[in-house]
Amino acid sequence: MATSKLISTKELTGVRVLGGKNSTKRIGKIRNFVFAPGQRRCVGFVVKRPDFLLMFHRKDMFVSIEGYDLEDGRVVVRNEPSATDRGACKALGVDWDECVLWLGLPVMCEDGTKFGVVGDVTFNRFSGEVVSFETDGGATANALLGKRVIPAEYIRGFRRGMGVAIAQTNQAGQEVEEAELGAILVSDEVKNLTAEGGVAEAAGKATAVAVDKVQTTVDAAKPVVKNAAKKTGEAVNKGAYATGKQIARSKGMFSEFKEEYDKARGAKPSTTKAPAKSSSSKTPAKTSSKSTTKKSTTSSSSAKKTTTRASSAKKAPKKKEPDNMFAAFKEEFDKANRGE
Repeated sequence: MATSKLISTKELTGVRVLGGKNSTKRIGKIRNFVFAPGQRRCVGFVVKRPDFLLMFHRKDMFVSIEGYDLEDGRVVVRNEPSATDRGACKALGVDWDECVLWLGLPVMCEDGTKFGVVGDVTFNRFSGEVVSFETDGGATANALLGKRVIPAEYIRGFRRGMGVAIAQTNQAGQEVEEAELGAILVSDEVKNLTAEGGVAEAAGKATAVAVDKVQTTVDAAKPVVKNAAKKTGEAVNKGAYATGKQIARSKGMFSEFKEEYDKARGAKPSTTKAPAKSSSSKTPAKTSSKSTTKKSTTSSSSAKKTTTRASSAKKAPKKKEPDNMFAAFKEEFDKANRGE
């Protein structure tokens, strides 16, 4: 419950009321609020009293706006004659029969434009002066269209002869047969007031927030994407350069491998074969001295060549085996991403 001087009908409705000499007697609960005729002022509230022995009805009690205190979330009626019923009306200088219950009355302009009915009313809990009230169009209308908060300067007060039929009560609180129309009249400026809390307003705010978030995300992503693209380009270039170097290093490695292999094979005379194009392959073997001499000469020359190649193979430094070119590419790509 509010601790400031302003309070609303919604806050007080249903609050337990105590009274008596020791302020401990249970009187009932607040169920409605009374407003002075022709004024923007709450003069008190009506307390619904429980039935006696759950059988006999007790009439409601009127408590003056000046005849109560708030203690620990409860309303405590002062033990004074001017705090309740006729004594309160006399002290306030109001006629009970002319007082009005605002809650639930239609809100209208002079031209008949309707804005729902009176909902929650905010007022000064010491003087009763109305600060503002909310329009209420029912649960569905409130959810879709929202509510208007009408300040006191736009409220003209209670107007008879327009609106809906209101029940008339006498000073004893009993209803009478005669009924007349009544409504709360407001100025035309209310037409320009924007309803708050509806689905349309919430959707508009949500859309605006979503657009702002998207724009912020795009703006924030621009430098990141730019840097990422730059790093990716550098990584690709470095990777391609590394691949080029690897290809250059490995160029001809298969022919070199074959050459070394052949050299290694030539180092073993027992496994060395005669050259493919030799005189022995074309002509049958002869026992003449010429053939023997020619074959010996060819064998000696082949042996010399084999010996020369073997010796050159021993002197030549062993080449380092080329690395895997895909591993080199990955290494350069990772370095570029790390900014190295």
